[in-house]
Amino acid sequence: MNGFIWAAFTCYSLSVIFAVIIGFMYLINPKLFHYHEWALGRKWDELGLKLQTLFAAFMKGVGGAIVALGLSIAAMIIFAFRSGAMWSYYVIPLVSLIGWGIWLYLMMFIKQKTKARTPVFVPIIGIVLIVIGLILSFF
Repeated sequence: MNGFIWAAFTCYSLSVIFAVIIGFMYLINPKLFHYHEWALGRKWDELGLKLQTLFAAFMKGVGGAIVALGLSIAAMIIFAFRSGAMWSYYVIPLVSLIGWGIWLYLMMFIKQKTKARTPVFVPIIGIVLIVIGLILSFF
């Protein structure tokens, strides 16, 4: 791998590591994050058992999906991108930008509708890493 491809590989890998860490945070967190409580206007302890169960299930589902997507992209990075498979130069950024873009959309949607302080920086960091990696991969 030349220097630019190595730098793209690094950007993609950092994006995946970041996503998987955040995904695990959603997966293992036993209650809502602060911005969820802000959006709901209620603390976790104020929710009934049924709502707590529903929200916990949603968070575990989202976390699991993020981890699965991150690990799938990691496999493409390790096995296809690193070996120079040209299709991976397009598929990795495409799939990554769809995932991060949906995440950014959801953060912005929640922020707009509820005025909650959503962590929009999380998907923005992921998007920036992927765009930099995409640009570098074509040098």
